[in-house]
This record gives sequence, structure tokens and C-alpha cells, in this order.
Amino acid sequence: MRIASSVTASIQQAQTRERNDINRNDEKRLQEKDIFNMFSDKSHADRVARIKEEIRSGTYKIDLMATSDKMAQSLLNV
Repeated sequence: MRIASSVTASIQQAQTRERNDINRNDEKRLQEKDIFNMFSDKSHADRVARIKEEIRSGTYKIDLMATSDKMAQSLLNV
């Protein structure tokens, strides 16, 4: 009987952890969506146009540290 109750308790703890992880991920996605929506389509289009022009003129530079850091955070769901 004690084994069954400890197994049940372990299962419940795992389910609670999974629910908490799902809720945290959902909250994070909503925050990211809100941040994206803060920028209007016009400002996004302006930024894209500016980057295209910089690429054409050869002055566009990529910040490799910031880009790789952002990619790693995205992959790790941080």
C-alpha cells in the first residue's frame, strides 16, 4: 500500500511540474507576442527596408554575439 501511494504521489508531482512548465511556456509566448505586436507594421517595414538598403550598399553588419545569444536562448527556451 505504501509503495502504491508513493508511486501515485510521484506521478502527481510529475504532472504538476509538466503543467507548470506548460503554463510558463504559454506565458512566455504571450509576452513575446506582445513585444512583437508593440512594433507597428510600418516600423517593421521601415526596418526591413533599412536593412535591405544597407545590404545593397555593403554597410550592413551582423552582431554575431547578439545573434548567437538570441538563437541559443530560443533553442533552450530561456
